[in-house]
Amino acid sequence: MALGAEILDDPSYVVPPVPAGARGVAWLRSQVVRFSEGTAHRRRRALTERLLDELLVNPAWHDSPTVVLAVSLGLPPAVVDDVGLVAASYQPHLPVTAEADEAVERLVEQCGGRDERTAAVICLLVQAHDATRALIEVRAGNRPAPPVPVTRRVSPDGELVEVDLTEAPFGRGRHACPAAGLATVLADAATGAGER
Repeated sequence: MALGAEILDDPSYVVPPVPAGARGVAWLRSQVVRFSEGTAHRRRRALTERLLDELLVNPAWHDSPTVVLAVSLGLPPAVVDDVGLVAASYQPHLPVTAEADEAVERLVEQCGGRDERTAAVICLLVQAHDATRALIEVRAGNRPAPPVPVTRRVSPDGELVEVDLTEAPFGRGRHACPAAGLATVLADAATGAGER
């Protein structure tokens, strides 16, 4: 049974740690705001928020939110295929494929090299890829569940717990989605909600 979203406001519940990695999905996980805590989390969140603040997004430009976001981040539309491969292996409870590892390496090259900014750009794309498409499905009435139904935390006693996001589809607390506003804009554009 999943715990309620109020757990996300409790700093004693932390994201499950991920192992360090030198390349591929393991490197990406170890470098992003999503899977970090403490000083690294604060620094990476600030970087992600700066990237979002600098974006000039035209959601009407393309029907794929991932393509719109990629172009807004200065990347070619073709990266969407690699983003999809990485998204399928991104969460720590999912198996990592060799294809996903190679896709991360191509994205690193497209972004100009292996650093926290590159990781933040890839993170934005990967996290938006499935979640924004799912949000569009929710808005269109084709999906009853939230885009990301659960998240995981480690309790103060070391137990891995699931947190139900039904009442908090963009999370809460220090790990709340920094791109909630952007996701809403993209979903509204895709469903025509912004035209009403």
